[in-house]
Amino acid sequence: MKTMSDAVEAVLEAAARLAPSPGYINGDHYDEWYVAATPVLLVALAELARCRDDRELADKLDLLSGPLCMEPLDAVLPTNSMPKRWCFNPVATAGAPCELHKPERAADLGRCTWAGGAERICRSTPNPGDDRCEEHAAFCRAIKTDGAVCNRHNCSVPKHRRAAVSATH
Repeated sequence: MKTMSDAVEAVLEAAARLAPSPGYINGDHYDEWYVAATPVLLVALAELARCRDDRELADKLDLLSGPLCMEPLDAVLPTNSMPKRWCFNPVATAGAPCELHKPERAADLGRCTWAGGAERICRSTPNPGDDRCEEHAAFCRAIKTDGAVCNRHNCSVPKHRRAAVSATH
């Protein structure tokens, strides 16, 4: 465990490396730039919190210093709207979803089940009586001989069309 002076020094060193970054929207406007808390700063702050015997804050800062799931948790969320709640579960790789939010679990969460090779779940709710949203319902669900899903938009392969029709009846 670091001493208080070591922890303060680590915080100040990490803070000295902070710099403004462009915002996500209209990053060319200086008033929309922000200063991100780097993982190094968050870890240094966690050490400082430990020195002050604040275990809860230290654990929170440690959690925030690593990659997080960041899956939107809002019940109904069209793709073009900004989420209000997020998952924040720790993950091994930045940008990856946690185990609860993998595409294989989309149906359990009431979301569109189309994966399309994506690592993320579609944010739309499925059409009534279907497991896919309006946008993804047109992608072919037929499984090819190599075991892969066709996944072509409005697929015109006769075998695939027959399979889709027989699956709905």
